[in-house]
Amino acid sequence: MTTLADVTLQTVPVVDPQSSLAEAIELLKADPLQTVVLVGDEMYMGILNAVMLESSLIPTGVDLATLQVGPYVRPTRPLHPDTTLEEARAALERKGVLALPVVAGNVYQGVVTHAELG
Repeated sequence: MTTLADVTLQTVPVVDPQSSLAEAIELLKADPLQTVVLVGDEMYMGILNAVMLESSLIPTGVDLATLQVGPYVRPTRPLHPDTTLEEARAALERKGVLALPVVAGNVYQGVVTHAELG
């Protein structure tokens, strides 16, 4: 059975928790997958994606350059390299996102999209 370990994962911008929220949003908007991954101390911490920008999670009326991105990143449960392509496809559809992170032992590996799943 084919798993995520058998496919080439895509890359998206990676930021650390101390990066400004404004910087992370700028990177997100410029990325075709509209996804930014948060990595701190070389460990996966979560993602910021377009769905989150539309939620009430991001404050309005404040200078986003003064806020660190860490508190605003959702600790999305990542996929594991042993996840089958069918399971990954179902997760993407269920969550309604363009990309999901793949993490092995808390180490970020990349993201998977529908393109890798055939």
